[in-house]
Amino acid sequence: MRRLLLAATLFPLALPVCAAPAAAQERPGSLLLVRVLDEQGHPLMGARVTVGGVDREARSDGSGVARIERVPEGLRLVDVRRQGYALQRVASTFTPGDTVHREVVMKPDPVEIEGITVTTWGRSTRLIHNGFYDRQRRGLGAYMTRDQIERFRPYHLQEAFRYMRGFSVNHSRSHDIVVATRGGIGNCVPHVYLDGNRMLMRRPEDQADALESIPPENVEAIEAYQGPATIPAEYNLNGTCAVILVWTRGA
Repeated sequence: MRRLLLAATLFPLALPVCAAPAAAQERPGSLLLVRVLDEQGHPLMGARVTVGGVDREARSDGSGVARIERVPEGLRLVDVRRQGYALQRVASTFTPGDTVHREVVMKPDPVEIEGITVTTWGRSTRLIHNGFYDRQRRGLGAYMTRDQIERFRPYHLQEAFRYMRGFSVNHSRSHDIVVATRGGIGNCVPHVYLDGNRMLMRRPEDQADALESIPPENVEAIEAYQGPATIPAEYNLNGTCAVILVWTRGA
């Protein structure tokens, strides 16, 4: 009888110990709430919201709100589309367990008039403003513009770096990781900046996740620098060995 009582007393205490490892492994994603409005500030129903690297999407309801749960950690692009309106894109940082609120104002899609073309002599106004062409003219890095990306048609953005001077793609387990070859001295995993914002990178595989979250068809240009001496000063932080700058189409 004493043995039975002792077993009954100890057994309930063992249950939390067994359950603890599974609970510790759970890392909740973020909740994204996007409120979509028209130019008059009225809620816009039926807008499609997607997040880079997430295979789920949501539609805005009658109050203009779209909801996406379990968004993984990191800096990601949030795209909002609706017929008759121009694509809107915002970069958002997601932290496990947080709720991210965004408000997006949709603008009517301009109507193209046959025979009239607006141009900046073949150059993107967006790239002019962020200094891409000035850095390209100095020639310290490797550069790829939208027409080249469309010609190569990469499935993932990493594949474009197979054609960029001073860079290669290494396969590591289930990831393709871009490395700067640094003249054969050794390999360096570059940090990634999306539209001027540094993306989360704690390990090489995070770089692959970051690049795979950016659809190649949304990219306006890429510039990449190997070695601290070539990196633009505003992106040369904490002794970074190399950087990749990705510029998306208008947002």
